Amino acid sequence: MRKIAIFILLISTLVGCTHENQSTNKKTIFVTITPLKSIIAEITCNDFEIEVFVPKGASPETYDPTAKQLTAASDAQMLFSTGLINFEQQLTSRLDGTTEIVDLSQGIEVLAGCCSHNHKHKHNHSHAHGIDPHIWTSPRALQTMVRTAHSAIKRHYPDSAKYDTAADNLIARLEALDRYCEQSITNAGIKEMMIYHPAYTYYAHDYGIDQIAIEQDGKDPSPRQLTTLVERAKSNDIEAILIQPQYDINKVRAIADECGAEIVVTDPLSEDILLEIRSVTNKICNINE
Repeated sequence: MRKIAIFILLISTLVGCTHENQSTNKKTIFVTITPLKSIIAEITCNDFEIEVFVPKGASPETYDPTAKQLTAASDAQMLFSTGLINFEQQLTSRLDGTTEIVDLSQGIEVLAGCCSHNHKHKHNHSHAHGIDPHIWTSPRALQTMVRTAHSAIKRHYPDSAKYDTAADNLIARLEALDRYCEQSITNAGIKEMMIYHPAYTYYAHDYGIDQIAIEQDGKDPSPRQLTTLVERAKSNDIEAILIQPQYDINKVRAIADECGAEIVVTDPLSEDILLEIRSVTNKICNINE
């Protein structure tokens, strides 16, 4: 009987360890927007299940997480955010405090932008016209974001050398993308780009481009403003007008038709944000992909 009892105890122990390993093999990490998913997945070598708050097609600026999402995020080890979008700034008070919230805007000089929502920066700097949250559309800002994300992951997994290598490789890819963007824009002599909703503020700032936004503070242009936009597009030989898939393409059709520009749909919320940035560069520089 004693041998049987010992055998049963050993089996119970092994089953318990197996169950524990299975439950910890695939921990969950939360990110607020889709572009962060591929970044975190690449750094962590796809070792984690990564859940995204904002679903495809929804606007981060107006999104409100569901109770189910908040409950699930409270059980996650880490949550990565840009730290600049309204709902992100409310997460600390809405979670139970056990999840580490990593603000990826750390170390990035934030820029004011045309926005229909008022934002308050983490250092309590108030901006009457809001902070532009689209830091992830700049290859240079993305490098800082990768380093911040890797530091947070390193605190939890200090012995995972493969994460160090993955982060280094991702930064090298971003450096190459940065060089490509800068050289392409310089060679093409691009000084201005036109877009419906100003999602490439950091990209434009880094490469010395004036981003012309058709939408102003969430409003379509008046007839007078529309005339000014058309004249500006013509005088600067703008060949592409960008618009996100979240908006009706007809909002830019009149301007495009009037100045003979191509309408280009670009998605700054794309999961493969590096590919999207390269595509935007090719479009505004008239480079065949």
